[in-house]
Amino acid sequence: MSRRPTPAYQPPTTASMKDGQNEVPALRLLLAQRRLYSRAKAWSFLRWIGFSIIGVAAPILTAVVPEAAVVVGAIAGVWIFLSRTWFSSVEQNLAAKAAEIQERFDQWVFGMPELATRVPSASLEEIVQLVGTDETAVAEANKEDLVNWYPFDERVDGVISIAIAQRANAAYSERLLNANANVWLTITLVWSGAAVIVGVIVGLTFTQFLLGVALPLLPALLDVWDQFRLTKHAGEVRRAMADDIERAVRGSGDQQLTPEDLLLWQEQTYELRRTSPQVPNLVYKRARDRNEHAMNTAAAELAEVALRRSGTSGT
Repeated sequence: MSRRPTPAYQPPTTASMKDGQNEVPALRLLLAQRRLYSRAKAWSFLRWIGFSIIGVAAPILTAVVPEAAVVVGAIAGVWIFLSRTWFSSVEQNLAAKAAEIQERFDQWVFGMPELATRVPSASLEEIVQLVGTDETAVAEANKEDLVNWYPFDERVDGVISIAIAQRANAAYSERLLNANANVWLTITLVWSGAAVIVGVIVGLTFTQFLLGVALPLLPALLDVWDQFRLTKHAGEVRRAMADDIERAVRGSGDQQLTPEDLLLWQEQTYELRRTSPQVPNLVYKRARDRNEHAMNTAAAELAEVALRRSGTSGT
């Protein structure tokens, strides 16, 4: 990722950003990143469905055919190898491309310069394949509620509006990641408890349990625990970033908010997007309405704070 000299950056007006996020090129980028993230999540799902099958089948198969304990353990070893190499590599590549496309969307809306070459990146042809024609893209974007992506208040100037939008993104993601972390923690506890209970119920010997249940499950549980730990950490980093931006908007720091601050936060946002664990669509959809309400309410409150600080009327 080669860096370029940082040019002078002057944010556009809030009104132009509010309109710009719903223009056809912007909606095409949003739809493309959504579909790439969905593909990345599909590979993540493939990893975990294999572990789930192994976790359910291992104690049963070992109880019915004790001689199969070693085979089950071997299969689990092969799956964990594929999961940590091939599956994980494809998932991360797709997520990184999605993050790069989302970065292009932000640059379009915020009028930000391209500060570095992002690798990997999606080609124009890939985006066309993902979204199709302009008419199809607009229709799908409306269907998936991708319009008005950021909460903009036209009464607030461009610098503050971008900061609020960046904070909204970080806070939204933090809530989503925390919900996902709770899901993975529940899976870990339930999965471990169920394996032990099934092993006791079917009367496995210690050797059978060790080879047919513990050996297949331990690598999978390690991955699940890593997923919980990484997701929790990603949420904490997003919360810290959201808090930093909020303090700047409220004027709690010693220095005035500047366009350079926005570029710095944008760089942090990109890195977080490309490295954060994927959140399953089921978790995302169940929490979407609640999280969007919280995001929009917080953004409106900060806009009012900024207006009071600038002495602008709230009407």
